[in-house]
Amino acid sequence: MSLTSTSLLILAACVTIGAPVATYLLWNRARGPRPVRAASRLGLIGLCQATMLLLVGLLINNHYDLYASWSDLLGDDGGGPVALHQATRTATDLNQSGTPATDPNANPNANPNPNPNANRQPQLGFGGGGQSAHGTAPNPAGTVNPANVPKPVFVPGGHDTQVAAFRGPLSGIGGNGGDVAVWLPPQYNQPAYANTRFPVIMLFPGYPGSPAGWFSVLDGGGVLQQMLAKQQATPFVLVAVNVNQNGQNLNCSNIPGGPQMATYIAEDVRTMIEANFHVSDKRTGWGLMGFSDGGLCAGKLLVQYPQYFRSAAQMAGDSTPDGRQVVRAGTDFVDQNSTLWLLTHRHPGPDQPVSLLAAVSDQDTDSLPVAFQLQAAAPDIVSVSEHAHGAHNPAVWRSWLPEMYTWLSQHLDSAQPAG
Repeated sequence: MSLTSTSLLILAACVTIGAPVATYLLWNRARGPRPVRAASRLGLIGLCQATMLLLVGLLINNHYDLYASWSDLLGDDGGGPVALHQATRTATDLNQSGTPATDPNANPNANPNPNPNANRQPQLGFGGGGQSAHGTAPNPAGTVNPANVPKPVFVPGGHDTQVAAFRGPLSGIGGNGGDVAVWLPPQYNQPAYANTRFPVIMLFPGYPGSPAGWFSVLDGGGVLQQMLAKQQATPFVLVAVNVNQNGQNLNCSNIPGGPQMATYIAEDVRTMIEANFHVSDKRTGWGLMGFSDGGLCAGKLLVQYPQYFRSAAQMAGDSTPDGRQVVRAGTDFVDQNSTLWLLTHRHPGPDQPVSLLAAVSDQDTDSLPVAFQLQAAAPDIVSVSEHAHGAHNPAVWRSWLPEMYTWLSQHLDSAQPAG
C-alpha cells in the first residue's frame, strides 16, 4: 500500500472514526487498580489523537506532494539523476576546458563544440594561477563600501552565516531582522585569495520560508564546504534573501503600486553585496538558486535581468507566479513574471547568454512537466536534471545540492588564488 494511495487514506479515515467509538465502548470496561484503569483510558485518548494526526498528515501530504513514497519519507532520495537533458547551446558554458572564463558573444551559427576537449572535466578554479576570472583586485577590507551605498550591520547568525537587516534604497523594502544571510567560503579569508573577487549565488526559499532555512534545513553552507574540501566546486559566496517580506508571497516581482521585490533583489541587495564583500561585479560571476516558489524566482529573474545574472538552478520550481498580489495585478502581469512566458517572448539575446538548470523528480507530478515545458520553450538555455525519486520536500532538495553546486561551478566564473 503506497503512501499516497487512496486505499491508505480510506483506511486511515476508518481508523480515525473507529478510535473514538472504541474509546466509548471500552471506557467503563477497563479493569484493574485505579492507576491501571487511568492509564488504559489515557491510552485510548492517545489513540484517538494519534489516528487523527495520521489522517491529517496524509491529507496534507497528498495535497502538497511532500513525500511520494515510504522510502522518500524515510529519507531515501533515490540517488542521482535519471538523466540530464542538456541544453543545446553548450558553447556558452563557462569554465569548460578550452572556453573563455567570460561570456562570449555567442554566434548562433557557430560550431556548438569547436573544442575537441570540451567534454573533459570542467576546471573549477582550484590551483590555477592569476587572481580571478576578471583579473581585477577588490579594494582592501574596510574600503570596499563606497559612500553612496548602504552598509548594513552584519551580525553572526547560525550555521556560520552573517545576517543583517537591510532596507533597499531603490525598492524601499526590508529593514527587518534577517533580510539577508551571507555565508563565506573558507577561502574568503585566506591570504592566497586576498585579491580574488568571489562568484556569488543568491538563494531563495519557497513560500512560506526564510533565508535561514537554506543554512539550517538544507545545510547549504555545510554541503558546499564539504565539496570545497574535496575540490568538487568553486568557492561561492552564498547570499540568501528574504523574498517573503512581511509574510507576503510576492513571487520576486515588482507589484504595481506595491512592493518592488525584483528591484530589491537585483538592484538593492546585489549592489549592497558588491560594495561590502570581495565579490564579482560581473554578470558572469552572479548566479541564482531556489526551491519551489524560490525556484520560480531564480528562473524568472535570470531571464528578466540577464545583464546582472549568468546562470540559475531551480529545484522543483514553478514557472507561473500565484502569489495573491501578483494575481490581483492581472493576467498580463502574471505572464510577464512567468518564466515560461519570458523564455517564449523575451528570450535573452546572444550578447547576454544565460543558462538554467531545472531539477525535478518523476514523483513530483506538479514540477515535472514544468521543467520540460521550460526546455521546450528555450532548448538552448534550459537543461533538465530528471530524478527517479523524491517529492516536494527539503530532504530531497538537500540531496540535490551537490549536483546544483557542480553545475553552477561550470556555468559561473571561478574563484582562483593569486599566483
